[in-house]
Order: sequence, then C-alpha cells, then structure tokens
Amino acid sequence: MLTLTGAKLLHEGQFEGATTRLPIFLGRRPVASVDCDLSAFYARLLTAIQGDAFKNGEWRLCETSGWSDNQSCRNILSWCWAKGEARCLIVINFSETASQALVHVPWDELRGKEWRLDDVLSEDCYDRNGSEIRDVGLHVDLWPWKSSLFELRAR
Repeated sequence: MLTLTGAKLLHEGQFEGATTRLPIFLGRRPVASVDCDLSAFYARLLTAIQGDAFKNGEWRLCETSGWSDNQSCRNILSWCWAKGEARCLIVINFSETASQALVHVPWDELRGKEWRLDDVLSEDCYDRNGSEIRDVGLHVDLWPWKSSLFELRAR
C-alpha cells in the first residue's frame, strides 16, 4: 500500500509487528516482542519509496496476462512508477496459491537495451532484455502473498 498513490496511513507498532491496536485515547499498551523480519522488511521498503519516482513520478497500472492452461495471472496485481531515468515496478501475488503472469509495462524506452531488475524486498537481481520486457512482458512467479519491488536500471 505504501507504493500506491495517495495518503499513507500507518499505525503505531506496525513496523515492529504489533498485533494489539489500542484506541488513541489510551495512553498505555502492553509490551510486545519485535518481529525482526518484519522490521527489516519495512526498513527496505521505506528506503525504496524515498526515491523521486515515488514522490513526483508518474504512476501507472500494469496489465497482466497468462496462458490458456494457467490463469493464475488473475491473482497478480502490478503497477509502476517512472520519473526521469528512474523506473520502479511493483508486483504482488494477492492470493493463497503460487501464481505466474506476464507483466506488461508501459515504457517503450526499454526496447533495445539490457536491464537489471533489483528486487529491493528480497535483494535478488535479474538481467532482462528490454525489448522482451516491453513486447512480451516480464515473467513473474510468486509464492502466496509475496511481492517484489523492482528498480530497473539500464546496463
């Protein structure tokens, strides 16, 4: 949700994994243990969305497609941000099953170049052909409820 347009609403303790949500007028709360994995996730996410593309860029919804024998692409949500040379692509599997899709990005300038896709959430990186990304789509395969936030850089 932090990569979408509009206001960002977060609750106290969200970054630490707090599960007890108290009324705002209550001045105390129980001590809760910190979810270190969740805190690390939010640290990576908050760092990634500080870029100019997320603040002043153009947001676009990305179409997805699948195959005749695999329509799990219906579970994939995707959108992108662009500002100048900065390109970010967000892909989410919004289901309880593994899902695959071709994500279609709207950037014609990808053609004719090689691109590095850095997933800032998992720290994985991939090298892909820009013409294939633009003309065919970016193949994604995500486990249930998983997501990727790719920063694209020309190589």
